[in-house]
Amino acid sequence: MEFESSSRIWDGVYHYPHLFGGIMLTCALLGFSTSYFGVQSLPYLLSDLRIFHKKNYEKKRIRVYMDGCFDLMHYGHANALRQAKTLGDELVVGVVSDKEIIANKGPPVLSMQERYKYIAIIFMYYL
Repeated sequence: MEFESSSRIWDGVYHYPHLFGGIMLTCALLGFSTSYFGVQSLPYLLSDLRIFHKKNYEKKRIRVYMDGCFDLMHYGHANALRQAKTLGDELVVGVVSDKEIIANKGPPVLSMQERYKYIAIIFMYYL
């Protein structure tokens, strides 16, 4: 009686787990995607679990801040305000005080109250 070598007997056994795993993976994918085996398909399972539903969050309002001297108002100032308003839901405009303008640029031509009025007029008629 002849005995086969041990390496030859176990050569085929090594491939069986890989083959078996591939068959199981194929069956699982088939079952989840087509309900072939009587299992509900994958999109329905996920909707039941509510994994991918978006939460209904209230959209945050975007507030844009812009400040400047706005001394001797011109088209560039109005255009900058218009562009800033398009960037968000609310536009907050700061007007630099006379004291700061004197410290950085020299004396302003218009007073702070006049500059406030210019900004208010631009908002009333143009923005």
